[in-house]
Amino acid sequence: MKCFLLLLIGLLFLHDLFSQNKNRLPAEMNEVSGLEMLNDSILIAINDSGNSSDIFFIDLKGTVLKKCTVSNATNSDWEDLAIDDAGNLYIADVGNNLNNRQDLCIWKVRVEEAFKKDSVMAQKIAFRYEDQTEFPPCKERFRFDCEAIYWMNDSIRLITKNRSKRPKNDSHGQKLNGWDRFPDDYVIPDEPGNYVAQHVQPSVPYFKKVKSSGIRDLVTGADYSNGAVAILTYSGLRIMHLNRSDVGITASRELETHNFKRLEQREAIVFLSERVIAVASEKHPLLGGPFLTIFTLE
Repeated sequence: MKCFLLLLIGLLFLHDLFSQNKNRLPAEMNEVSGLEMLNDSILIAINDSGNSSDIFFIDLKGTVLKKCTVSNATNSDWEDLAIDDAGNLYIADVGNNLNNRQDLCIWKVRVEEAFKKDSVMAQKIAFRYEDQTEFPPCKERFRFDCEAIYWMNDSIRLITKNRSKRPKNDSHGQKLNGWDRFPDDYVIPDEPGNYVAQHVQPSVPYFKKVKSSGIRDLVTGADYSNGAVAILTYSGLRIMHLNRSDVGITASRELETHNFKRLEQREAIVFLSERVIAVASEKHPLLGGPFLTIFTLE
């Protein structure tokens, strides 16, 4: 009976993990891939590869209030947004499914200017990964695709998707799990220029707690606010509470893990407050969408 009660309490806890408010996004945002916050009532959004170079301003119900075109930028594969304390918006053209791109960049835009005008010019932050020497690398080093960035300490942090192929068997002939992999963390300056993205080695390897065991667990978005980093996957959300330093970041306490009740193609996340987040999901033929969902963390 005691075990049954503990199980019941656990199930109730999982059931009450989130309270939420869900709205459908318009068809012009079927491939939504990034979210940020302009103010308490307006969000910023983008679409990913093959779409226009437009910034969308939407309300909390997903209604498009206005659009602004980044006139000097193409949308090769826009995958995420970040914003700094001075009101600069960073658009991450970093999607790299084949791990073969040599034109990775982040576009820097003044967000207030974009909100007031129909078109803006962006500054370009070009980069390459310090440990990528082949384009594409061998399948055992498919670590250079990124869908998640955030701004912190005058730098842009990039969290990559690690889809490296592992051998089927180890040196002793034992079968290996081909997916048991961890994301990588890189950093570049937030000023226009051409940079080498440095692979960050935190003193506490917090990403060891964000491993991927399949497509559902690959990192698809991230956001930073008040010492916390939210990391999004299709199936769940991890929130890391961090200490900041000049040389890196370290986890200050255990990772928060939240599992979503329903699988969606979730691609973007932003903190609205310390315990309220917004998540955007692309349209998927089986999973539905596009959706904008506001979650309150219990």
